Parts: sequence; C-alpha cells; structure tokens
Amino acid sequence: MTIDESYMHRCLQLASLGLGAVQPNPMVGAVIVHDGKIIGEGYHHAYGEPHAEVNAIASVKETSLLTSSTLYVSLEPCSHYGKTPPCADAIIARGIPKVVVGTQDYHSKVNGAGIRKLKGAGVEVVMPVCEKECVELNKRFFTYHREHRPYIILKWAQTSDGFMDIDRSDDSKPQDYWITNPALKVITHKWRSEEDAILVGWRTMHNDKPQLTTRCYPGKDPQRFVMQRGEEIISPLPYIPLPEDISEALNILYEKKIQSVIVEGGRQTLDRFIEAGFWDEARILVGDCKFERGLKAPVLTQKPQRVETIDKNQIVYVRRHL
Repeated sequence: MTIDESYMHRCLQLASLGLGAVQPNPMVGAVIVHDGKIIGEGYHHAYGEPHAEVNAIASVKETSLLTSSTLYVSLEPCSHYGKTPPCADAIIARGIPKVVVGTQDYHSKVNGAGIRKLKGAGVEVVMPVCEKECVELNKRFFTYHREHRPYIILKWAQTSDGFMDIDRSDDSKPQDYWITNPALKVITHKWRSEEDAILVGWRTMHNDKPQLTTRCYPGKDPQRFVMQRGEEIISPLPYIPLPEDISEALNILYEKKIQSVIVEGGRQTLDRFIEAGFWDEARILVGDCKFERGLKAPVLTQKPQRVETIDKNQIVYVRRHL
C-alpha cells in the first residue's frame, strides 16, 4: 500500500461514519497531511451540514500549515452552491497546494467541475486513488445518479432446508414462527436504518403485517412501500403504494429521490426483481430450523461473496456483479 492509499483508506473510514445520515448526499471523508503527519480530519456528518473538506480544514489548529499541506478526500470536491458553499472554493481560499482525490463525483452538478476549478486555481490534483473502494462506499449514490434508479438490496430469511414461509394452506390456524435468532433481528434493523426505503409485496403485508421499522436499533425508520395487487389500492398507512411493474415502481422511487431500497419480500416480489435483473446485492439470513414444507425461498445463480456465522445462524452476502 502506498502512502497515498494509506491516507485514502483513512478517508474512507471517516466517510463511512455518515452512513444513513447524509443521503441524498454521498459519504465523504477528508484528511489533511503536513510533513507526513495528519493535522486535520473531517467527514460529512449529516445532510445540510458542512462537508468533509470544510470539517477537516476547521479541525486544523495551526492554520498556517495549510499552505504547505496535502488534502486527501474520498470524492471530488463540489463546485456548486447547494445546502453549503462549494468545497473547491474553500480549498482554494485556504491556499492548500495539493489535493488527492479518491474518485470523480458523477453527479450532474459536479462531474469533473470541482477538479477543473482546483486545477484552474493552480492546485495540484492527483486522482484516482483507491477508486474501486471509493465507488463501493458510495454504491447507492453512484447507482442512483448513473442508472437513474435506487440501489436495490434483496433480503429474506430462510430455514436450513430452504423454506422462507410456513405452509399456509390452512389459514384458520394462525401460527407464530421465527426463522432466525434475535441477534440477526437487530442486524436487520440496523440495515434498515442505513437505507432510504423498504419494500414488501401485498401478500407479505396481508399475511405478516410487518412494521418495517428500526425498533430494535437506534436509527431512523426507512420509508415504507408496498407493491399493489393490480389496480386495487390495498395498502393502509404507513405504507406507500407502488405499481406491480418493476420499472414503473423504480421510476417512482427515483422521482421520490430514493437512493436505496431493501426489498424484504415475499417470494413473488423477490422473484419479480430477480427475473427483471433489477437488484444489486442480496442478504440471505439462514436459520438453523427446518419447516420441511411450505414456501421455498428464491435460489440465486451467483456464488456468495462471503458468509458470516452468528450463533448457529448465517448471513449469506451475494452481489449480482462483483
């Protein structure tokens, strides 16, 4: 690992602290280095608050050192006025002579303009550094702006013998069941706090009446959506109805500025996303129980990226494209 890569990894560590709080902005971290020593750090804490570069500059105690320092930042500095002034202007105003950038910002309002502004002011710009990792960190942001749709996470729980629901042929006898352990429930609620929205099908809403909240984890609740059955409006509050057509549903989510969505099923809804090719990753919770019969869980052709074991249960992580 080079020196530049080492400092960029620190930028990424800082940036990740903004997960779930900065949307629709990207997560960004910044580090200021003088003579091989970090003299300032910052990250974007929350939407509407100062950006990473501004926070890093503000953290420097000996401001006279800025004119002979290097600023590392995981994403191209912005060049336009939004909720805050342009970060490129702040860098130039402080006389920072060199900026090392992780990756370009492909938002239409930036898209290289920040780099051009810095270079035009005589700032030396080095990029990209750790680009793959920087893009991965902001996979939601980049998917939204490049593909004009949310980043899609499929999530379901299944038994060790591959079932995701009990046999409901006799609905006259309601049954309480749970596939995975309480630790995984907390983890899934943490996941919900990190995304903009959560989506289920009308059958799941009807059968399970899920709350889809973060009640087991201290985080924000995602917006709750349900895919309707045909033209019939069946969703009660707090669900927001979406059409069954995947493309139409994603267009609506895009227009609502939803950058990421967890699809929590059921089987028909998951199958629609899988068959249409509209998913980016899957998180499969595997319990150590067996149903022996019931509703089979989806089967993906992609190999797991990694598998995590937690108290006899597993989380299988799958990416559609590595």
